[in-house]
Amino acid sequence: AALAVLVVAVPAVLRAQEPEADFVKARQQFVAGQARAAGQTIMISSLAVRQQVGRCRTEDVGTKLMDAESALEKLSSALQKGTDTSVKVLDQQLKQIDRVLAQHHIQLAAALMVRPRPNDIPVVAADIDRALFHFERSVTLDGQKLAAEQASVVADARALVKAIEATSALPQGAAAVVIAFEKMLG
Repeated sequence: AALAVLVVAVPAVLRAQEPEADFVKARQQFVAGQARAAGQTIMISSLAVRQQVGRCRTEDVGTKLMDAESALEKLSSALQKGTDTSVKVLDQQLKQIDRVLAQHHIQLAAALMVRPRPNDIPVVAADIDRALFHFERSVTLDGQKLAAEQASVVADARALVKAIEATSALPQGAAAVVIAFEKMLG
């Protein structure tokens, strides 16, 4: 628990240096016939997911994150061995994991918004931004576009992030925007 508090207390700028779950790069490598390289990129992505487990605040999402990390490790192994050859299966797994990451980040933001301290405000904005990133990628990874309703909710959440960053405060209606995003995630 102390580690989780420490991770949350670390400014977003420092956390930006954490390993990134680069699913776009892994997909590009796989499509280009570089299955081994894609497997290595997926392994690095599993480390990024593992780091998020320590920040998780709910058992449900924590379990999903641990399952996602395990799935990425298995996928990495299959890619490096050359036993996984379907881009459709790759897309499906990566999109599911992005949805879990989006759910995780929006829950972190919502939890901090309940009684935010001044140093929590930048973390709220960063977590909403990460949730948006993972949600959008979960839709667009294989070339699809956001539906009109999704685009509207995402635009509202982006505006919220900009407002928080500009004022270092939670604007009126911030909770409603986060709730709408959570509902869209399902």
